Amino acid sequence: MAYTAVITGATKGIGRAITQLFASKGFHLAITARTEKDLQSLAAELRKTYPTIEVIAKTTDLSERAQLTAFMELVNNSWPQVDVLINNAGIFLQGELLNEAESHLDQMMQVNLHAPYHLCRGFIPKMQAAGKGHVFNICSVASKKVFPGSGAYATTKFALLGFTKALRQELLASPIKVTAVLPGATWTASWEGATIPEERLMPPSDIAQAIWDVWQLSPRTVVEELVLRPQAGDL
Repeated sequence: MAYTAVITGATKGIGRAITQLFASKGFHLAITARTEKDLQSLAAELRKTYPTIEVIAKTTDLSERAQLTAFMELVNNSWPQVDVLINNAGIFLQGELLNEAESHLDQMMQVNLHAPYHLCRGFIPKMQAAGKGHVFNICSVASKKVFPGSGAYATTKFALLGFTKALRQELLASPIKVTAVLPGATWTASWEGATIPEERLMPPSDIAQAIWDVWQLSPRTVVEELVLRPQAGDL
């Protein structure tokens, strides 16, 4: 069987760039996103462009445990192995800790931390059984630096980085690799309407290429943290 990759938040921005690159390399893909129309459109595009790969596409709200479980069961029942898990999906709700809606932190924790936690628990046992695998958790430079109006978001991303470090420590004696990816400002839909020129931000394709390059390293080497920033620095 060809290599397989599970990618969340696959329809936009960094997730879409990762999905397209791994598809071009012949990976079978299991992709998910919240919007059915966007997900099925991407799946159809991938199947047409790369007819030799298998594409599993299931609309999933990662904040809903039952939907998350259904996605994991579909993949585990369809494939004997999962080679790469890329926890890319995330949400950002702007606000200040002391006066934002109380639900902000809970909403972001569900998607930004709890979903990767459950996905790792769902797929890593299959990696361990196969004796190989690589987990990429898409964190953020906000995992190390708090920006104005992003206190709760940064809290969830600090937590995701901590989870990734703990997971890496627990898997040291195994062949399973764990990498935290910390991108800075990247040109995605979240910047639509901004007056900042596109050239000031990183293209999503660069993040995807960096992840691909890390995956290609020998079994003897793992990149624990991959930090990427625009050449001119943070915004």
